[in-house]
Amino acid sequence: MTTPARNSLAIIGAGPIGLEAAALALEQGFDVHVFERGEVGAHALAWGHVPMFTPWRMNIGPASARLLARHGWSAPEPEAFPTGAELAERMLQPLARTPEMKPRVHEHSQVIQAARRGALKGDLIGDPARRAHPFRLLVRDTGTHESVLHAFSLIDASGVYGSPNWAGTGGIPARAELYLAPQMSYHCDDVRGLRRDRHAGRRTLVIGGGATAATTVTALAALAAEAPGTTVAWATRSAEASLAGEAESDSLSQRAKLFAAAHALQRGENPAVTWIGGAEVEGFEYNSATHRYRVTLFVEHEPRVEECDQVIVNTGFGPDNSLYRELQVHECYGSRGPMKLSAALLAAGTADCMEIPPAGIEQLSNPEPDFFIVGAKSYARYNSFLLETGYRQVEAVVAQLVKNQLEPSAH
Repeated sequence: MTTPARNSLAIIGAGPIGLEAAALALEQGFDVHVFERGEVGAHALAWGHVPMFTPWRMNIGPASARLLARHGWSAPEPEAFPTGAELAERMLQPLARTPEMKPRVHEHSQVIQAARRGALKGDLIGDPARRAHPFRLLVRDTGTHESVLHAFSLIDASGVYGSPNWAGTGGIPARAELYLAPQMSYHCDDVRGLRRDRHAGRRTLVIGGGATAATTVTALAALAAEAPGTTVAWATRSAEASLAGEAESDSLSQRAKLFAAAHALQRGENPAVTWIGGAEVEGFEYNSATHRYRVTLFVEHEPRVEECDQVIVNTGFGPDNSLYRELQVHECYGSRGPMKLSAALLAAGTADCMEIPPAGIEQLSNPEPDFFIVGAKSYARYNSFLLETGYRQVEAVVAQLVKNQLEPSAH
């Protein structure tokens, strides 16, 4: 059985954080390979029509910029706010196509699970000797062909956008939700563009009380002004006119504008939008004859049925920890993110992402040697993550991996 080189590094996810980690690790002499289950920047493209809350100067990784610059790349206007599609098309895809990165970025290669070769989860608990056992990755391509690959270091930068939360009360699926989920939407739909025909002149129920739901509802309100008959029911768990991730004095002006527009809709300033606060989702029904849904809510413990043509569930996202279930990861019981980082985020005492101090290597480390979770996935269910934060994480993690290469115990 072939043993990989000691400087081998596998990265899961070819989004902004994963590619930044690869670019920086290449500068440090690592043999890097990045595995992406879709295409490069797939998550950013999924919400491609939505402008970001942060400008370009906060969204470009330093190592990524250095690599792109070597190949004549022109940086975008620093103060402009890119959409998800622009982030993918102007930065991520050109970065993945550079000669240094192209042979190392493997699209349509999904890492199913990761483990240690020759060591179970319960072996050598908390023991640095686990470093002697390379990581074993089960990788599947689009044709369902599976391969097993190995590396001595592993970074999970796969994000959370592919793991939306359920609509049901308590965070588990509502009645019939598992069955109906494939025909409902769990992301930030382009309701005025690609999916306009699904919503124009129809009634849509939006479930959720954060930035994604606010983005969807405000877009549907704008659609209602363009297409007569378009109406929206907006159900939030909070009975108060508040939004998840809202800070008293938001440092991100674009998010503050979005939340202000959403609050106006909660106040009833647009007759096309009905806000239902304090709502818990009990169950879904779908009438295949009329192609309409009946959604049972409990509002202040009283049942309420909403009928609609479409359902959009924007209840946030969470980490898929099945990927590293056989590794020694100390998880927070509240967020399901890495325990030390989750504790630091809770202790920060603020929802303002600009005020949360950056995590150091101590908060990013797991009991599993040379395994790190970075990016939005490291923040788990906390919604205060910035790309700029992820780039700082990458800098700390790669520096630690370099240090580990130089220590005798690493060999």
